Amino acid sequence: MTTRGLRGTLLGALLLGITTVAQAAPFAYVPSSFTDNVAVVDLATNAVVATVSVGDSPFGVGVQPDGSHVYVTSFGSDTVSVIDTTGNSVVATVPVQDGPFGVAVHPDGSRVYVANQLAGTVSVIATASNTVVGTIGVGSKPVGLALDPTGARLYVANSGSNTVSVVDTAAGAVVATVAVGGQPFGVAVDPAGTRVYVTNSLSRSLSVIATATNAVVATVTVGSFPEGVVVHPDGLRVYVANASSGTVSVVNTATNTVVASPFVGFGLFGIGLSPLGEHAYAASEDMNLVYVLDTVSNTVSGSIAVSAGPAAFGLFITNGPAMSCDTADLQAQLAAAQSALTTCQGDLSAANGRADQCQVQLNTKDSQIATLQGQVNDLTGQVSTLTAQNTALQGQVNTLTAENQQLRDELASSTALVTALVTDLFGARPSADVAMAARDLAQLELTSAQAAAPHDPRLRQAQRAFDAGLAELRAGKFQQAVQDFREAYTTAARILGDTRAAFRRARR
Repeated sequence: MTTRGLRGTLLGALLLGITTVAQAAPFAYVPSSFTDNVAVVDLATNAVVATVSVGDSPFGVGVQPDGSHVYVTSFGSDTVSVIDTTGNSVVATVPVQDGPFGVAVHPDGSRVYVANQLAGTVSVIATASNTVVGTIGVGSKPVGLALDPTGARLYVANSGSNTVSVVDTAAGAVVATVAVGGQPFGVAVDPAGTRVYVTNSLSRSLSVIATATNAVVATVTVGSFPEGVVVHPDGLRVYVANASSGTVSVVNTATNTVVASPFVGFGLFGIGLSPLGEHAYAASEDMNLVYVLDTVSNTVSGSIAVSAGPAAFGLFITNGPAMSCDTADLQAQLAAAQSALTTCQGDLSAANGRADQCQVQLNTKDSQIATLQGQVNDLTGQVSTLTAQNTALQGQVNTLTAENQQLRDELASSTALVTALVTDLFGARPSADVAMAARDLAQLELTSAQAAAPHDPRLRQAQRAFDAGLAELRAGKFQQAVQDFREAYTTAARILGDTRAAFRRARR
């Protein structure tokens, strides 16, 4: 595996683990204004898993960032019900002013803001004590409200005065008022905190407010009687629930144009998104259903049956357990993954170094093999040459052997001839000429014997006989001289014969 592939695998696995937690068990809390209860929907299965009784005519919903508590406004009883999501039970009921409708939770979870439609105020609830700790006067008939990502600004839609109040949450006071369309209803802020989107139910429009200037920068025509509004987590799309036309307007935030208007169901009120934005959930008061919209294809992919008159106005979907995850643990996992990656990179570098060394050694061995192969080829050529030479020499040896045999045969023939001659010579009647001939033969044989076996003790005997023959030749004793020369010749011949026999035995 390359280093890049390994890094992607480690970090991908870590991020996958985080994403899996983030998607785990999100729940939708859907108030039913006709039955005074809240349906708890497991969005993993789109099934209602619990029903929680609250106050009279519940409409608005807000969720703690960590998902631990849900806040539901009850318009008819002027209260806010606090639901503990662990057991899905009401753990507190907070009295507020007349006609509570919209609700928003501060990003740090410390405060809850409630729009009191009939009182023209916003109640501020401290979540630690579940008591009202402040009241802010806004425009006429406030309905929807939303906080920017920092919690520094609260935007309140005043349906009776066709305005949006901009509230400084630190000061607890209105710092700006923005004129919008007829009967503004729902409010949503984009993830960057730069744009506020307000539905104008009587004007069939969506006002786009720039937070830097608190001015309307665009007005988008949508469906009939728009109420709920929500911004996609990527900030690129806005979804508007149109109650009378039964459609959801999908607005492109870059162009502020409607890019899709799928029909969903009549009586749409609140609309929310899953944590990653792959599905939108639109509550229909007329159909007693929550419709599931696929945000990729912008088509209805299912519906969830709930109690009569579902409103679900506001941010009614939890983010699941990920909102309370231990970031220190995730950082530890990331550090461990990075440490493992560093170790793997070191191992990979070492392995690459060893591979380079092996490659150098392999190249050296290849060179040595090539050299040895050349030497083998040279030796093979030399062997071929020597083989040819050996074959030629073997032919010559065979020729010389034949010639040697021929010479041996000729020598044997000559020896026989000489022997016959000597016999004849030594057997003839002695005369001076015969004696001298005998002398010459004896001298020749003696000289050969002395050369062949200079240390043979019989040489002295042969020499004495030869010397005696010479003395008798000078004295004219030819017959005696011939006999002495014959003895010298015979002794020398024996010496030569023994020497040749020993040579032949040595050769064998």
